[in-house]
Amino acid sequence: MDNIINKRKIIKALVVILELLAIGGFLYLIFLPFYPAVKYYVELKNNSSVDYKNIDEVKKAVEQIVGEPIGGVNNEKAELKQIKSTTTEEKSELPEKIINNAGSGKKTDGQKANTNPQAGEVVNRLIIPKIGVNAPIIESADENYGLNHGVWRLPKSSTPEEQGNMIITGHRFKYLPPSNLTFYLFHKLEEGDIASVAWNGSIYYYRISEKKIVSAGNTSILRETDEPTLTMYTCDPIYSTKNRLVVIGELIKK
Repeated sequence: MDNIINKRKIIKALVVILELLAIGGFLYLIFLPFYPAVKYYVELKNNSSVDYKNIDEVKKAVEQIVGEPIGGVNNEKAELKQIKSTTTEEKSELPEKIINNAGSGKKTDGQKANTNPQAGEVVNRLIIPKIGVNAPIIESADENYGLNHGVWRLPKSSTPEEQGNMIITGHRFKYLPPSNLTFYLFHKLEEGDIASVAWNGSIYYYRISEKKIVSAGNTSILRETDEPTLTMYTCDPIYSTKNRLVVIGELIKK
């Protein structure tokens, strides 16, 4: 008799635990989309003294970030924050024919970025303190490889030490904050904000001059420029591949 009573108590306890887990999972799915925005506003409030349009203040923030390893907790957690859609796979890049025109089209890894440097090592990476981006810039002819390991520089687009248009794209909703690879908060950037590129041992700063939304097939952002330019784009609206959110920055010359 006692055994039957104990079994019933155990079953009831398990049922309660399963119900709590189900409720917790349901609430998690409901509030998950709001988490990055809430985290952004909390961090923005904590760093309200930082003016992301002020080059000196941004330099201090970037130098502090460069002094830390690019990997670590945030990137490890990113693996747990991947959102897999059963209907569509996110494509931050432009159509395949455009990519083939921009690069060789050959599916090889090419030059891969060092994604696990030592503290203080300046590897090629995109750093935007305002939205928490600190991602390795991947050099590869394979856009899938590039986007899955950081942010991807389109082949044959320019580089910071050269004149012309450096074009970078990144995932917006495959990873969520606190991952530092994500462009999830890309819409929070404004004209006048400063983004930076660590490249071959030097750091280049770009002041955002334009922010726009274009159709997924728009090729105008691939055009060469006479002045050193940083063009970054990702999917828009969030959780959709309908359009591209484009942010363009001009090099701040020393």
